[in-house]
Amino acid sequence: MAECKNIIWDWNGTILDDVEMNFDIINGLMKNRGLRPIESIEEYRKGFCFPIILFYEKLGFDFADEPFEKVAREYIFAYDDRFPEAELFPDAENAIRRLKHRGIRQTILSQTQQSLLEKQVRNHGIEYLFTDIIGKDNIYAESKVETAKQWMLQSGIRPEETVFVGDTVHDFEVSQSIGCACVLICRGHNDRARLESTGAPVFESIGQLEDFIVSGRQLPRKESVGF
Repeated sequence: MAECKNIIWDWNGTILDDVEMNFDIINGLMKNRGLRPIESIEEYRKGFCFPIILFYEKLGFDFADEPFEKVAREYIFAYDDRFPEAELFPDAENAIRRLKHRGIRQTILSQTQQSLLEKQVRNHGIEYLFTDIIGKDNIYAESKVETAKQWMLQSGIRPEETVFVGDTVHDFEVSQSIGCACVLICRGHNDRARLESTGAPVFESIGQLEDFIVSGRQLPRKESVGF
């Protein structure tokens, strides 16, 4: 890998500490439908996946009985209502500010719907740290692979100078689809064992990530992209 000049950040579970809140909201949706709740954060992290509809199906939601769109709207209303509870991870803002001071271009890429994502980032007062804030055009938390590919083509940044930072196996999949290196933080929506199965470096904090990037050590990345 060349010198890191660009970082693409996931938002939920990477910069924003919303895991426990998300766990509570999903259990509330399940309780309303008479489904067995997820017993612990650890169980949640072992099963959480994208696209989110697959995760809901694994939990027992029956989308032959009610449309997924209804569940998605119910979730979004609950999340938006409780969003003020969600804080940034304590080390996130200062590390991102220091990386920006080093001249590293930083972008947020999230499954969150665009206007909601912009509002969330703005509410935490850190929008000025990012060159781009990229969300989805819907509320259904689908794969962000195509969004990432389109943005890479439009941005003109070089994959070999870019690191994708996330907290889920899907974030690793996105990094591979655009041919850039990946670093995963294991305090978000997937557990360490699942993250380590990708072969990407796994850290406990953004502070550790910052040290790793500043050190200039080599990160594994996909050699061919094809997008």
